[in-house]
Amino acid sequence: MRSTLDERQVRALFSSSTKECDVLIGLLKLSIPNWDKVEYILEGKPHIGEGGWHTIYDLFCDFNENHPGESMFPGGLWLSMGFSMDKDLGPWDVDISEMKFILKKD
Repeated sequence: MRSTLDERQVRALFSSSTKECDVLIGLLKLSIPNWDKVEYILEGKPHIGEGGWHTIYDLFCDFNENHPGESMFPGGLWLSMGFSMDKDLGPWDVDISEMKFILKKD
């Protein structure tokens, strides 16, 4: 499943969050339409276009500079737990088709 992230919403996550993990969860919420029903991510990561990936990496690096103690390595959370770069996607296009989830029981 593909969708397109709004760059303004992505930037707003960084300015409104105090923890980098909250930013990452916010990015997942923007990318996975039924996020509220997801219990666990079993497999995979969202894929994002090259331009969006680099912009988000830069935003994480800036975030780490402005929030000391969050990460020993600027952008480290994005590099280890963030989205995978896909050069075949548009800059802000996201593809979650390779991900597998366990959904919450109603």
